[in-house]
Amino acid sequence: MKKWMYPLSLIFLFSILTAMIVPEGAVFGSHTDWLSQHAALAETIRDACLEQHTLLPSWIDLGGGSNGYQFAYYGFLRPDILIGCLLPQVPMIHILIYYMLAVYLSSVLLCYVWLRGENISPILSFAGSVLFMTAGCMFHMHRQVMFVNYLPFLFLALLCVRKKKIRWLPLCLCLICLSSFYFAISAFAAVGWYWYRREGNSFWKDSFLKKYIPCALTGAALSAALLLPTALVLLEHGRGGGKLTFLSFLELVGPNPVLNNLLFNEYGMGVTFLCLYTILAGLAQKKFRRDSILFLLFGMFGVFSWLLNGTLYARPKILIPFLPLVILHCVRYLGNTGLFAPEAAAQNEAAHNMSEGRSDRCALPLFPFAVIFPVGLLWLSQEQVPWILTEAGILFLLVLLSRTYSRRIRPAKARNRVTKNSSALLTVLLLLTAPVGMYLTTAGTEDWVNRSDIAPGFTSEELEDISMDPLYHFDSLLSPLINGNRLPKAGMGRSTMYSSVTSQAYSKLYYDTLMTPIRINNRVALLTSDNPFLLNLLGVRYLETSADAVPAGYEIIRQSGENVIAENAHALPRAYFTADIIAQDLFEEADPLEKLDMITGVTVVDLPQNTAAGKSDLEGSDNIPENMEPYTPECTVDSLPDGLTIIRNGNTYDISAEKSCTLKLRITNPQPGRILLLSFRLKNQTWDPIVIDINGIRNKLSGAFAPYPNGNSCFHYQFSSDDEEGIADLSVTFSKGKYEISDIQWHLYDQELLSAKRYKPVTLLSGRKTATVLSGTVTADEDGYLATSIPLQDGLEILVDGAPAEILTINEAFAGTSLSEGVHQIEIRFSPPGKAAGILISLSTAAGYAVFLAAGAAKLLQNKSKGRD
Repeated sequence: MKKWMYPLSLIFLFSILTAMIVPEGAVFGSHTDWLSQHAALAETIRDACLEQHTLLPSWIDLGGGSNGYQFAYYGFLRPDILIGCLLPQVPMIHILIYYMLAVYLSSVLLCYVWLRGENISPILSFAGSVLFMTAGCMFHMHRQVMFVNYLPFLFLALLCVRKKKIRWLPLCLCLICLSSFYFAISAFAAVGWYWYRREGNSFWKDSFLKKYIPCALTGAALSAALLLPTALVLLEHGRGGGKLTFLSFLELVGPNPVLNNLLFNEYGMGVTFLCLYTILAGLAQKKFRRDSILFLLFGMFGVFSWLLNGTLYARPKILIPFLPLVILHCVRYLGNTGLFAPEAAAQNEAAHNMSEGRSDRCALPLFPFAVIFPVGLLWLSQEQVPWILTEAGILFLLVLLSRTYSRRIRPAKARNRVTKNSSALLTVLLLLTAPVGMYLTTAGTEDWVNRSDIAPGFTSEELEDISMDPLYHFDSLLSPLINGNRLPKAGMGRSTMYSSVTSQAYSKLYYDTLMTPIRINNRVALLTSDNPFLLNLLGVRYLETSADAVPAGYEIIRQSGENVIAENAHALPRAYFTADIIAQDLFEEADPLEKLDMITGVTVVDLPQNTAAGKSDLEGSDNIPENMEPYTPECTVDSLPDGLTIIRNGNTYDISAEKSCTLKLRITNPQPGRILLLSFRLKNQTWDPIVIDINGIRNKLSGAFAPYPNGNSCFHYQFSSDDEEGIADLSVTFSKGKYEISDIQWHLYDQELLSAKRYKPVTLLSGRKTATVLSGTVTADEDGYLATSIPLQDGLEILVDGAPAEILTINEAFAGTSLSEGVHQIEIRFSPPGKAAGILISLSTAAGYAVFLAAGAAKLLQNKSKGRD
């Protein structure tokens, strides 16, 4: 029982803390990213795996249709996805919750096992495991899954190095890659540093090239089926990340006085002052100095995070794989002092002093507090500040008491074992009070998911009874962020997606050309909006929305409570034939509103330079339609709400909102049957984000320190209504802040023009082959073009009558081709670049690795047999 006391205590503490942090009625997950990305995509990826009968789905019908590897970061070959494929009737969100709890607890227990293997005392191994359990970065067990889900395999890799079971190391490194390949480079580096610190300089001669590099390459090659096609899709589209701005440049080259790469911050390691104290104190002792220098460099300079992040940005989250090494450093230092083991400390000190020719004794130093106290004051604005100051005070008092005790009582005359163990346990409890308190406080800032929020809108079972044409898209205005990555009905795609890897051309069309409002902090998420131009062009025939927010042109076909499914029979199909086109070079000469009009009325084709512009009558600039009509609404306002001040200076309005305020406007000259377009420029006069919501249409300008700033300085709104009165009332909600609005423009557009485009839809063929995205027949009455709303991407192939056709760029972002007059068989295929080669590399490496393991096992058995003889 004594052996199991501390592991059982860790399980008990983990259970208590988990129960304390999750509010009643909530689940172990966050509204931020966990629900909208990780949980939603887990379900979508599992469904794609089952539908395509593979663990590596090539195609996912998000974002108009995308390379499956654009979502590989969120779960391909992840253990919970594999479990989900075995249990298809269990919702993935439930599997994900229990999987992450298991990951969390197993990581804590493996931390304890690893620390004990490093000859750390049980009490200090327990303390280190609690420090690991309560580190700020563990916040992501219920938020950003990929930041932490690889940790059990990282500990297994460290144990392989510790126990010299190097033959199993490639498998552990492979599992790290499959769980979270983005953190693999940092995790590999952490394993390499640990190996180096164990073997010293001989590592570079004996192990680096002969063992470490082969293990790393084998681990990567085993996961090549995931890594190679993902790398190619990253090179094709790029990854949505922050640009190197002046502020981020300062992060790279300037020292960070707050040390938030190390301390408290859940987007860094999130350790507390106890770890910082041992890092600083370790500078004074030779055997701790190298680790202390490395960790301080990580904490003070962003250039290391920048390099480990692949030069995308200097985000300290990439340092999380080094957290176990910081914990090891901390408990090793404490175990080397007289605070927990006086006799051992005295013996270690005597041996060290003898080897160094010194006679001075080592005590817990006071100089780290010259850094700790000022740094603590820099965190005064944080919610954890009471615990931060408490920990600094406890540490300071314990160091003073330890120094006093070491002067008055010789370690050789230490108290009896029972008294000593009780004192050590009390000291540990005091040291862990603040980390546990900070953990609970940080968890209190989470935006937890209520059980009622898990599945907004119609369920998959309810949707099965609704007949929908797969030639169109099915989007949702109910919680667009949550539903953007979910495919609740088999065979029906979405125009939306939220992934770090997105087609830049599709994103540009979505937000720039179609002027779709940007709802959140970044432009990475492509979220649907009540934008009639967007819904029409992207073929959103079916729309999930609330009964009181049905866009113009849509008719309700199913209702459940306050939610409805509405249909617009005039939306463009995903594939159609047209001869009404305009050349891309002519399109680019138009201003933004003219472009919006053009792309709605005709099809934009990037024609080869040696090709005529076709039979369109829109080739001359004099024939370009001008349907955007300037408009001056006559507005009345009863009174300004309390807390809102609006000062007009010519065409500029200075807005000052002390809180979120809603202003009601009445338009006395409404225009029935017309789409009302509004745009204005916004200049933020604070560091905070700005949100302006008008009639439920939300626009946001991200704050100055947003990780992925959206740059949304021009807000666009489109209002449409089937009401006979037209748009007569505007409800404008201003977020708190100070900002300037200028260049206000109003325009009108006839709703009937949305259905004016001439085209013939493709007739879909029943059945769908694995590599086929779309197949059918189309009749061309004259020479023209096949247009689709499938984003153009590497690996896409269009077959016309069985022969490969030249792919053209349609409507700035989509794939299409030319068609001659007649009836044609159309087939659009997709194969992810690098997938076949990656699978071949993985299978070949797995076969070689299996032979290596079998040979090693046979040799081991042979040696044992000889030993018995």
